[in-house]
Amino acid sequence: MTDRSTSELGWTTDDLKNRPSLWSARLSDGERDALWADAAAGAWNGAAPVRDRLRGFVSQGLGAVGFAHVSNTAVPSRPESELASGLLFLLGALGEVVPQNAEGALTRVLRDEGDGATELAFHCDTCDVLVLLCLQPAADGGGHTRLASARTAREIIRREYPDALADLEADWTFDRTGRAGQQVVVTPILFTGPDGTSNCYYQPRTVRTSPERGGPALTEGQWRALETLDRVLYRPEVAFTVGLEAGDLLLLRNSRVLHARTAYTDEPGPRARRILRAWMSAEGL
Repeated sequence: MTDRSTSELGWTTDDLKNRPSLWSARLSDGERDALWADAAAGAWNGAAPVRDRLRGFVSQGLGAVGFAHVSNTAVPSRPESELASGLLFLLGALGEVVPQNAEGALTRVLRDEGDGATELAFHCDTCDVLVLLCLQPAADGGGHTRLASARTAREIIRREYPDALADLEADWTFDRTGRAGQQVVVTPILFTGPDGTSNCYYQPRTVRTSPERGGPALTEGQWRALETLDRVLYRPEVAFTVGLEAGDLLLLRNSRVLHARTAYTDEPGPRARRILRAWMSAEGL
């Protein structure tokens, strides 16, 4: 990796471990408190320098490695409504927050409905930038976020499985009927974006079940290509684990970084895992 902050970097887990300053920063207690004082007032005042620092850091992280992590961003014991409004205030200084469901909700608290949750496979959300603010990690220490670079996965598949890459770079049908946004998406899974970066669009369950809803049947080669992609994404050098602590903020560009979640067992009540989620447009970021 290099010191470039505005060019795409195809990273491995070792790269990120060795260069945490590229993707992770921490607010001091004073910076955090100033930020939330301005959020409560609804206007930038004493925390303007914090805002500017965050804006620069997030832009650098999204440009270089496709994500940015900021710890000690919030006091998670605040009421959820206050945390949601404060997050929207902060994100408004970074870009445009967009609805994440058909009802037009700008934030949503993700929580387990029972006492445990299974692993979520690597995928991309349908927004430009996914925002996660950890309010409470899982009681058993699980539920970690895992990230994978689309560029790194593509380069591995190009070297080792060229036939699979040809399939992954062809069009696939994602039938999302009934969800927010575009209902049927036809796109390659791995492709080069308009800015020359290695991009991805992948929802493993949707693409596998779309033929059942009228989409084209998958060929044997396509089934093998999906299995190849899944195996590569879970390689130790590709899948990077971020253990979000209470108050941690994570922003990731869905076209550049795929994300997953490890399994966890939760506890009912105040120690239950809770993540505040928002979606953003990439315009200005």
